[in-house]
Amino acid sequence: MKKISFNSLLTLLLFLSNSVRSEYPAAPELKLSTQYGVIELSGLKGKLVYIDFWASWCRPCKKSFPWMIAMKDKFKNQPFEIIAINLDRDKTLADEFLSSQAINFPVAFDPEAKIANEFSVKGMPSSYLIDHKGRLRLRYTGFWNKSKNEKEETIRNLLKAIKNP
Repeated sequence: MKKISFNSLLTLLLFLSNSVRSEYPAAPELKLSTQYGVIELSGLKGKLVYIDFWASWCRPCKKSFPWMIAMKDKFKNQPFEIIAINLDRDKTLADEFLSSQAINFPVAFDPEAKIANEFSVKGMPSSYLIDHKGRLRLRYTGFWNKSKNEKEETIRNLLKAIKNP
């Protein structure tokens, strides 16, 4: 009788330990040309990466740019990168918007939405936080002023995890 209860307890503990452990999936690899040259996600391991998919026709996308510029400035001395990926088919529409912004991070173009499909983009804008090990940690769809503080706090906490593993 003791053997059965011990085995049952062991099975339960193994089940619980596997369900408590949270494994994050690896982010899809990307390799895109930007104004700073070719950028690859695998080359950014060791850094927290915020990837933002956007389009020029998307109002919330445009509203997110001042926040992203501010975040890049705020965390400029930390292992933090932002990559904006435009999905416009007509690049001139994106370029027109970008010329009105003080962009301080790489911008890539994905007019055929190949990378967007790999990330399973469902709405605009869609943003992803990739941790320093290349794992997909968070996904955001949309951009609201009320969520800016939450996003910033998440970035801050993930940056602390890089410094204090």
